Amino acid sequence: MTLTLAAAGLSAGELRATIADVKPQQGKLWVALYDGADAYKAERRFAGQILEASGTEVTAVFAGLPAGRYGVAVFQDRNGDSVLTTNLLGMPREPYGFSGGATGSAFGPPAFDAFVLEVPDGGTVTTKVPLTE
Repeated sequence: MTLTLAAAGLSAGELRATIADVKPQQGKLWVALYDGADAYKAERRFAGQILEASGTEVTAVFAGLPAGRYGVAVFQDRNGDSVLTTNLLGMPREPYGFSGGATGSAFGPPAFDAFVLEVPDGGTVTTKVPLTE
């Protein structure tokens, strides 16, 4: 595959998201990578990972990405039910975060453009995703 991409003048990019403020040993981190605003609104991930909450910082690596715009959303599933637990008003009750430290408002999560990252052809992009509760 690498030879084919190199021959075509393309090489895959990489996105590294360091998730900060993790509550160690409390459940798993659900990491979603979105490749556009429409996919984000539809909750249709481009890629995803489930990682152990092994320390206060955990890094998710998405390799082999075509150049483009991506956004990372994370939540820490402390109760093990595989969904972001919310209260009666829809406010998260588990830690969550977005690439670049983007935050939502009382009316909901941030728009895709607030946490989008540009992955260049053959380049690596890093971002910090601080969790908040």
